Amino acid sequence: MTTAEFIAACFWPFIAIAVFALLKARDTEALGFVVKIVPVLVLAYVVLGILYDKSSIIAVNDVHIGLVILGLITAGSQLRQPPLYGSWRDKAKAFASMILIVLLGSGLAWYAGRMLFLDHLTSRIVIEGQVDRAWRSGGSRKADYLVRIANQTVKVAAPLYERLEKFRPAVRVEVGRGSNYVYDIEYLAN
Repeated sequence: MTTAEFIAACFWPFIAIAVFALLKARDTEALGFVVKIVPVLVLAYVVLGILYDKSSIIAVNDVHIGLVILGLITAGSQLRQPPLYGSWRDKAKAFASMILIVLLGSGLAWYAGRMLFLDHLTSRIVIEGQVDRAWRSGGSRKADYLVRIANQTVKVAAPLYERLEKFRPAVRVEVGRGSNYVYDIEYLAN
């Protein structure tokens, strides 16, 4: 397990511990200390997530889980709206924006949730063959790492991309149906 995978794997347990610490320290002297530490650590994780989101498959899944939670929070934020006042046009504008926000949040949660569902709860696509080509989808730092194996293009995490680009071996890979990321790899020959 690389350092990036370890940090990514510790993200959700850290969130659970942070929420628990905030709830337990709510009415105690430790609240000031906890309130200072938790946002700093959350900010550090957010920065690491932005900088190294494609460093491991665990980090990719963390991003998808985060998008599901963000979508649900966005859609659920409209449940506690105060009563609408004013003319019927004012009420219609507010109601239309509420519907738009709920649709946006639901769409985001559906997109990321569907990807997670297809990757983890359905059978994976198995591809066997020689690595033909390895490239990046664009010039930016946020570009996807792509590899063509037996005339099928798949996404890979950064460390795997570097190995496949350098050696171009014959491999057997298992690819998630939703995200098209390689989850398991077996080297057949050099």
